[in-house]
Amino acid sequence: MRRALLLTTAVLLSTSLVPARASDPEVEQLKQMVEQMRQELQQVKEENRELKQEVQILRSKLAGAPVRVGKGAPSFKSKTGKAVDFYGYFKIDAAYSDSKAVGKDFILFALPENASGKVMSIWFPYTLHSNDNDFNINFKHSRFGFLIKTKEGDYNILGNFEFDFYGNVDENDDNPNHAGIRVRKAWIQFGKEDWNVRAGLDWMLLTQLYPHLSNFPSGAMMGNIGYRIPQIRFTKLFKFENSKLTTQFALDKVWGDPDPVMKPYLDTGANSGRPDFQGRLAYDFNLGGVKLHVGAIGHVGKEQVTLSDGSEKNLDTYSYGLEGAISPTAWLTISGKIWKGKNLGGWYTGGVGQGVLYVYRKLKDNSLYLNTKLVDENIVHDTVKLVDAKEIDAEGGWIEVTLKPDPKWIFHLGYGVDNPDNDDLQYNGKYPVLARLKNTMYYANAFYRLTHSLGFMGEYLRVKTEYPDTDFAGDSYGDGTVNRFQGSVLYFF
Repeated sequence: MRRALLLTTAVLLSTSLVPARASDPEVEQLKQMVEQMRQELQQVKEENRELKQEVQILRSKLAGAPVRVGKGAPSFKSKTGKAVDFYGYFKIDAAYSDSKAVGKDFILFALPENASGKVMSIWFPYTLHSNDNDFNINFKHSRFGFLIKTKEGDYNILGNFEFDFYGNVDENDDNPNHAGIRVRKAWIQFGKEDWNVRAGLDWMLLTQLYPHLSNFPSGAMMGNIGYRIPQIRFTKLFKFENSKLTTQFALDKVWGDPDPVMKPYLDTGANSGRPDFQGRLAYDFNLGGVKLHVGAIGHVGKEQVTLSDGSEKNLDTYSYGLEGAISPTAWLTISGKIWKGKNLGGWYTGGVGQGVLYVYRKLKDNSLYLNTKLVDENIVHDTVKLVDAKEIDAEGGWIEVTLKPDPKWIFHLGYGVDNPDNDDLQYNGKYPVLARLKNTMYYANAFYRLTHSLGFMGEYLRVKTEYPDTDFAGDSYGDGTVNRFQGSVLYFF
């Protein structure tokens, strides 16, 4: 009623105005009244829209149906009136593996089929057995997050917090009741339509294009490099009629291997005294109805370790690569990435987790001890001294075919490989304990969306990890292969 009355009054006033001099005070007053009533009418429209949404939500609650609000409406508002979107999904995984692998809730690489004796380290905290199968059910891949969006002046401002359940206080504690919440993302971004600055914890520029696996790490140590990392990122967009050019640059803080062996504790990334630098250049365009994406990625940085003689040794880390995707039709996409680099262990997830070969001298008998990760429960600081360290080169990549024959179905078929330089993995012709010479994955999965919110996923993943015949200690073992079958239930909210 109020809306109709305001509309009728505004029309009558606007049509009753007669030509007059601009200085006529009565005409000016009438114009101001019309403008004021138009503003009030717009306010009434907005209040009416919000009222309809509230009625819709109330009806849904009373009917016991899922609450669905209009497009673009926030989940709720913060205390200061900011629009907040709450999102996420539940993901329950059941997985069977026909042999042991590093990772129980997920796979990074396969353990060797045979090994002599008990191997204790961060990767192998138990006695190895041939063809020892495994079954597990877990919920840790579930996640939730908050996305906050505002527009203040000419600037678009966003903030994102996202969490999952891989934050065990004790990494060796498999009790599901002890699983902790882990921060996945924590960043703020400000900018305009064609540029922005983002600061905080987010995915590296190296992994903006990635393979789609139900296995949690998404191809890490199997051909896909990159992880989440604290960074300051600059993005500039150039939009054309049928294409877009994305240029990105970031400064990040690489988390080097903390060293409990050589006290005091040392973060080799922070110890370098400088940030790492990432870059990405991506071009998206349409060629005769075919969607194409091509990009170049890379990074450069340094780590630093302190040797037993007190000297500092700098360790280079860098990578460069190409990414691409082609969609000749709406139901078919082929994507992939190739890369090469040095010292890609840790957060860069290359070299099958081996970035640096550390050389220790045992104090007891002056013999050598080789390791590709500073953290190793086999040695302690008062029994060895760090005498040398050298970077390990690696190369690899992945390719994936995505099929979407129906809105309810998505299929992925893929292959990936991570291949460290075997010469860099040796010191005086000898390999460290259980050095990974190569890691290969093959996978196929299918996702079916039963309803808008409920979906099911099945995946087959085969991982083969190659090992040396013997290591520096004289132990021998063969390659490892694991076949993993995983089923998942997902509920999106």
